[in-house]
Amino acid sequence: MPILNRLVDLYESRGFEIAAGFNPYHFDNFGAAPYTWMFHSGRSYTNALGIAVKEIYFLECLFETYHPRRIFIIGNAFGWSTFALALANPGARVVAIDTGAEEHSQEGITLTNRIASEEGLNVTAVKATSPHDVGPVIAEHLGGSVDFAFIDGCHTNEYVVLDFNAVRPHGAPDCVYLFHDVHQCMLHEGFETVRLESGFAGGLLLGTTSGMGILYGESSVSALERTVRTFSRGEMALAEVRQGAWNARHHYIAKYRKSLAKRRNMVRGWFGKSPLPLP
Repeated sequence: MPILNRLVDLYESRGFEIAAGFNPYHFDNFGAAPYTWMFHSGRSYTNALGIAVKEIYFLECLFETYHPRRIFIIGNAFGWSTFALALANPGARVVAIDTGAEEHSQEGITLTNRIASEEGLNVTAVKATSPHDVGPVIAEHLGGSVDFAFIDGCHTNEYVVLDFNAVRPHGAPDCVYLFHDVHQCMLHEGFETVRLESGFAGGLLLGTTSGMGILYGESSVSALERTVRTFSRGEMALAEVRQGAWNARHHYIAKYRKSLAKRRNMVRGWFGKSPLPLP
């Protein structure tokens, strides 16, 4: 069931304005445009942007057949992704941590807990730091092993490894690990390190806005493979899109190359040869 309208209502009913899903092409190819922006009383609360609308759709698809009972989140900010995961999994216990050190993040922890209490959602946000506090917070607040972990904390390769290694000892055998911003923030090295060391299945989800990464054990494959395949992309498609992007950036060169290729094919036709693909 779609969750986006209810997710927006959680904030708009408390005086926030939510703006999400902007096409970057309409804003000078601004990479942050598709993510979720929050405003209240003339102030912006978007120093930590929320996950994009397309990523919420990804979660809706992922949890259509896969139903974790205990969800742990590193990086709460203003609770947008925390509540997205909670609404997509109404039977789950959700615990999120945040350092509270960035602008508005302490307010975000307070707001998340207030909304959860007022709406009757099984969500708790805790001021805590990864990796040091992960184990104690899980033991105190989650009530069992982690079934699904969303890692969206400090965006460095080092912290991708640290966060994963902090959660993994507390993960169930079939735990699924979802990493935000892997491609967007160039976290490939850290993601590949944990993928290889863990031996888990999964990979980059370039069909998501930030280029998320997902890892999971073999026991979870059947529940996840359809959605993972939908939001992954093969090399042929990636090569075509990259070439299209190059052509758009260098349209004069691309136009010249295409014109030259057409003339080449015309000459080939004179000699009875089949045309070659255009660039």
